[in-house]
Amino acid sequence: MPTIKRLPPLPRVSDIVRLYGLRAKQQLSQNFLLDLNITNKIARLSGNLEGSFVCEVGPGPGSLTRSILNAGVERLLVVEKDRRFLPSLELLSEASNNRLLIHHGDVLEFDIESSCRDHVMSSPWEEGIYRHQIPILYK
Repeated sequence: MPTIKRLPPLPRVSDIVRLYGLRAKQQLSQNFLLDLNITNKIARLSGNLEGSFVCEVGPGPGSLTRSILNAGVERLLVVEKDRRFLPSLELLSEASNNRLLIHHGDVLEFDIESSCRDHVMSSPWEEGIYRHQIPILYK
């Protein structure tokens, strides 16, 4: 079966937020990026994602997730702590021909390295997946 490079038409993220009654929780520092022009630009500025394995932390309703999938990644692993977002992420997973892998839990307790072990990397860990790393800050 050929890999889907673009997602099929889906409801707008703002419609999904409204449909599921989602509101940003201040205690989780949540903000919803609803403008796909902005998330597409973020994905483009991340470099060539075609055929890559990407891990996104805190995807929320999936705006940036859509843009990353549309950039042609082979697999996208998302780690989401808030279970309210799981239905919208599952919708994206189905639409992406299961290129989206969803882990429900806290990224601080998640073993990213073991989750990536099955994916072939062309360069060492430090130079590959974490090349554009944003450090995780502990409170």
